[in-house]
Amino acid sequence: MMADKRRQKLGYFSKTVFIANVLAVIALLLSYGAGYIDPASFWPLAFFGLAYLPILLVNLGFVFYWLVRKRRYMLLSLVPIVAGWTLLSKHINFKNSQAKLVVKPENNIRIMSFNAHLFQHTGDMNDDFKEETIELVNTVNPDIICFQEFYSRIRGDKQFAKMLKEQGSFEDYYFEPTVKNDLEGYGQAVFSKFPIIHSGSIAKHGYGVNRIIFVDIKREADTLRIYNVHLRSFALQEEDKEFIQKSASEQVKDEAGTKRIGRKLKRAFTNRSEQAKLLRSHIDGSPYPCVVAGDFNDTPMSYSVNLIGKGLKNAFLEQGFGWGVTHYEMLPIFQIDYIFCSKQFQVDNYGIVKERLSDHYPIWADLGL
Repeated sequence: MMADKRRQKLGYFSKTVFIANVLAVIALLLSYGAGYIDPASFWPLAFFGLAYLPILLVNLGFVFYWLVRKRRYMLLSLVPIVAGWTLLSKHINFKNSQAKLVVKPENNIRIMSFNAHLFQHTGDMNDDFKEETIELVNTVNPDIICFQEFYSRIRGDKQFAKMLKEQGSFEDYYFEPTVKNDLEGYGQAVFSKFPIIHSGSIAKHGYGVNRIIFVDIKREADTLRIYNVHLRSFALQEEDKEFIQKSASEQVKDEAGTKRIGRKLKRAFTNRSEQAKLLRSHIDGSPYPCVVAGDFNDTPMSYSVNLIGKGLKNAFLEQGFGWGVTHYEMLPIFQIDYIFCSKQFQVDNYGIVKERLSDHYPIWADLGL
């Protein structure tokens, strides 16, 4: 009897760990709800969705701690982790046996999406980006590319859009600058090896470069609608990035920085929710099968990604391999770029090109209709 009591009793340190474990489990459960609760109703929940992976790692740490100390307590974190296994599978996938670029299957359409970051991976726009981007495009050999933060001259003989069209063997392109002058502009672009018969933008709830455009493409007897998506970013400046990389104790002391980051998170979460609802309505009204590709600026746990992807196939979930990281700046753990498609499509391949031409990795998928 005395031995049983000693086994059951927790010391002061273990009691403190137990309380911290309970808080970590609550945070994990809140992150599970982030994909279903509109940030416009309760935006702090979206923060837990964004922090899902660090929260998950903390809970795994508690599992190993109790495995060594008192095994029955490991269930406190292990049970919710197992219960949320389908959510973890949105971040890591081994359905495909390889991660390398493959030859496109016959009769498939290869879609590529790339946030080019205004081609400023070296800090300045220079002529190197032209050769590097064209080399990337010719290596992947996509039929359709959706560019976010695309930059080009719009007059004169140095128009990169026209150069890419010619050297990438594209038949047509649609460039929608969100900022331009008489000489140059930047925004979103879609390049296609099939004719573009209609194009437009979803202007409502557009935030500068963060907006949505679409094109209708004619491929033999089929017409397809391609959405190029760039949802609202957090608009983090250098001072914000420095704040995020500080220790927790330093962040607590920096009250102004905490409030500034909080305001930006709230604004971005709610703005993306508005954009997602609008896009979802537009997709539902489309007369054609759809492909939705781009930089969503949010994780697979978010309300906006789940709302847009509802009823669509996620190319990463269908044919992805490994950890789905598409953005490597600051914390290289986030998947924020996606390719979704209507259920009429079959996803045969998916890949992430681990080339650091911008702060995003390009992604591609082979779709059969």
